[in-house]
Amino acid sequence: MEIMTLGGPGIKLALRGLRLKHTGIIRFLSTAPPKLEAQSGLPNGGLGAGKHLQFTAKHSRLPVIVKAVVTDVRLESPTVRGITLQIDNPQFNFKAGQWVDMFIPGMETVGGFSMYSAPSQLIETGTIDLGIKFSKWPPVFWIHTQCKVGSTVALRVGGDFYYAPEVGDHPFDLLLVAGGVGVNPLASMYFHARTLHKLYLENKEEYCPGKVLLLYSAKTYEDILYKTLLDAISSFHPGIEVKYFTTREPPPHASNATYGHITQDVLRSSLKTLDTSALQTFVCGPPPMIENIKDHLLVCGLSQNKIFYEKWW
Repeated sequence: MEIMTLGGPGIKLALRGLRLKHTGIIRFLSTAPPKLEAQSGLPNGGLGAGKHLQFTAKHSRLPVIVKAVVTDVRLESPTVRGITLQIDNPQFNFKAGQWVDMFIPGMETVGGFSMYSAPSQLIETGTIDLGIKFSKWPPVFWIHTQCKVGSTVALRVGGDFYYAPEVGDHPFDLLLVAGGVGVNPLASMYFHARTLHKLYLENKEEYCPGKVLLLYSAKTYEDILYKTLLDAISSFHPGIEVKYFTTREPPPHASNATYGHITQDVLRSSLKTLDTSALQTFVCGPPPMIENIKDHLLVCGLSQNKIFYEKWW
């Protein structure tokens, strides 16, 4: 995926169409049941559909299922395969941080994967990007062993974990804390923040984003995903920053990564650079990491209603 250049009234109007009124609290679990497109002929969440639909049964979903065609398959890291999907349906849209149900032909188990691309990419090119780490779970195994350019799947957007400020909202800073492939929804938020910054520079009536800081932990330096894209945005926008951490082995000497975990001291020093009176913190990664980060943030004085997280594992 390339860094996008945005502009023009069409893009701005389309982006406004993706925004949801900010209420100050983003729900971790929705009380709304999933909605299925009428007569879709697709699984409805029974036992055979698999764990993803069961785990997310109470999350919000868009009431539309669309066809998607794979247009690119690549390795993002030794264990993560990236795919680009083309969607030619104007009813399909998503907010930064959301995921898709993936219905694979001939497979009863339904996949669930977070977009790492920004909503603006869908508007500009009609595509979304996914990054999927290898496992034997049937949908993932299919992506790693059978999925190819031209493969067709069906997608439905869902999720209540998202970053979607709109015009008129008070600016707030954003702290993103990612572990492993948990970076996917947070990368989408990071890229969306870049879009919002650019729109605001072009028109001061647009939403004015605050500072954005992404703390991203991976096992090794080669496991860091989307680094070229993340670094390019950080170098161009002084209000958007990323810091990397490796936990299994030291990074290369000349790299900009730190060897070690995202500790309480790291979080405390990071919070000092942000406006905690107007802050939202999103955390995504393995459950033990999420619990540790949440506890550290609370000890650092951050209130519970400023911490949002998503657990999939």
